[in-house]
Amino acid sequence: MTIDIFCDVIDNFGDAGVCWRLASIFSCEHGFPVKLYINDAETLSKITAGLDPKKLPCLVQGVEIHDWKDAETSEPSQVVIETFGCRLPIAFEHKIAAARPQPIWINLEYLSAEDWVEGYHSLPSPHPSLNVNKYYFFPGVTKKTGGLMIEKDLFIRQERFAKDRNKFLESFNLDPALFTVFVFCYPGAPLAEFYKALRQRGKEINLLPKGAATDILSKLYEEHPSRNIQFGVSKMVPQSEFDKFLWASDSLIIRGEDSFVRAQLSGKPFIWNIYPQTEETHIKKLEAFGERIRPYYGESYQTWIDMNLSWNKSSRDLTCCWERWCHELPLMKEAAQHWRDHLVSLGSLADNLLSFV
Repeated sequence: MTIDIFCDVIDNFGDAGVCWRLASIFSCEHGFPVKLYINDAETLSKITAGLDPKKLPCLVQGVEIHDWKDAETSEPSQVVIETFGCRLPIAFEHKIAAARPQPIWINLEYLSAEDWVEGYHSLPSPHPSLNVNKYYFFPGVTKKTGGLMIEKDLFIRQERFAKDRNKFLESFNLDPALFTVFVFCYPGAPLAEFYKALRQRGKEINLLPKGAATDILSKLYEEHPSRNIQFGVSKMVPQSEFDKFLWASDSLIIRGEDSFVRAQLSGKPFIWNIYPQTEETHIKKLEAFGERIRPYYGESYQTWIDMNLSWNKSSRDLTCCWERWCHELPLMKEAAQHWRDHLVSLGSLADNLLSFV
């Protein structure tokens, strides 16, 4: 089976991260020839080892990476996946419609836990002017959706990493015995309020920030030094190394779609910093996800939702929420592992998508 994946990079590393992970699973686990068409190979190169964005097309880890414009003169594969509703080149759409047999055309949508997703998952959508259907495929956290991307060896790698955790943290000059928090959030996140909560609590803690959080927290530390806070600053790493930061930490603050999924699969308590949307649409998505995990979090659910709402709303009082979060961490850790077991029971999105095809 030959597969085309189209990636329109809009949200920083999120779009590229999801598409690269899907392409890698199809290629490495299933052995299918995959072409990844992307309009921003520079962004992809920052999370993909061995990719030179100036030398396209190229073969990296079994995946053919092409510039988006290459599709205008290319023939469609047997399966065409457009991600997140990106519009394919018009000439390519006409080739899909004209091919015999027609390729299976999939629109892989954004992850959402909202109820309406189940009703639209796997439905055909007729093209407005061509005689061809496109099928919606929704990642999700219920049996009526496509599930999440889970590599076959993910949990084996996580188990193996356990013996290397201390050395990993020590490489960032952090004490492995201390409570460790991974911080990967949007620049508009309430980091000042979070830092204040850490100082007021006074307990020793490791912070392992990435991206925008690194500069913001470092500046706060310079302005308000605190002996109880230790920093471990890291550079950008390939996607294949990202999970180690989650596995090494006791609690996670994450953003976007790919890191959101990886946090859930790590089995660690996490705070989800959602990309802000107008009319607080992102809060509705957060609350919908909260309803899905509520049965698994039980007594600790209120603490989880209060913290996540405080982190994403304009009115923020994190000090009290953080104290409760730390107090109930053992309960939330157990709940997070039960939630991960549920996600695994749904099967991998890549496998489910291939079964649908």
